[in-house]
Amino acid sequence: MLARMQAKLASVAAAENNPHLALRVAVEPGGCHGYQYKLELTEEQDDDDLCVCADSVFTEDGVRLFVDSVSLALIRGSTIDYVTELIGSQFAIRDNPQAKGNGCGCGVSWEPAI
Repeated sequence: MLARMQAKLASVAAAENNPHLALRVAVEPGGCHGYQYKLELTEEQDDDDLCVCADSVFTEDGVRLFVDSVSLALIRGSTIDYVTELIGSQFAIRDNPQAKGNGCGCGVSWEPAI
């Protein structure tokens, strides 16, 4: 994870006055290349959320990240970032070693390198 993602998530949690706010990262079928990323803010940890580090929730400086087991396998080695572009700002997955090529131009849809 990059410092920008951590800083933005901590900033949103502080603005919402919600120390339980977390970023959920998931991979779902869809998009023009077969898979797409889904990143959303949540408070709830699902039963299928697995460890990203030593616990079932990755926590660093109060920042929490939830990932289910299937998605974890498909993003292992990736970087989670917070990016600002002309079309807006968002949390994003970058440099996914599990993806073939660069995927879609929007950076959301991708094909697995299996």
